[in-house]
Amino acid sequence: MLKQYLYDDLVFLDKEYKDYEDLLSDIMNTLVSKHYVEREFEGALLEREKEFPTGLQLDGYAVAIPHGGSQYVLKDFISLVTLKNPIRMNRMDNPEEALEVDILFMIGFSKSETHLQCLKQLMGLIQDPKVIEDLKKGTSITSVL
Repeated sequence: MLKQYLYDDLVFLDKEYKDYEDLLSDIMNTLVSKHYVEREFEGALLEREKEFPTGLQLDGYAVAIPHGGSQYVLKDFISLVTLKNPIRMNRMDNPEEALEVDILFMIGFSKSETHLQCLKQLMGLIQDPKVIEDLKKGTSITSVL
């Protein structure tokens, strides 16, 4: 199911950003210009991240899955961002604690049922250290899936 929402123009490998806001601002330019979302999606993601952080500390690595703002999604998508240098984001399970994230899956779905199905599959995928290593090495996301 995940493959159908992955688009080559939304895969950003080995990027550098100073923080989450910088990353989001850059990725939003592509999301808006390619008609995946309305501009308001950015504010919705920022607000959601403040209230309900999406950083996950897994076994030896940290991943974030920013999502929300379904009312601003024009075309369902999953965007992959790998970072040259990690950025600080707060933990989902302990919002007061920050962690160093170097892989993000930004997702946007207009329907909650699709969102939940893909989030569940994505959670299973990111728990495999081999998958994360392949993504960090720049291996094609479709070959990983």
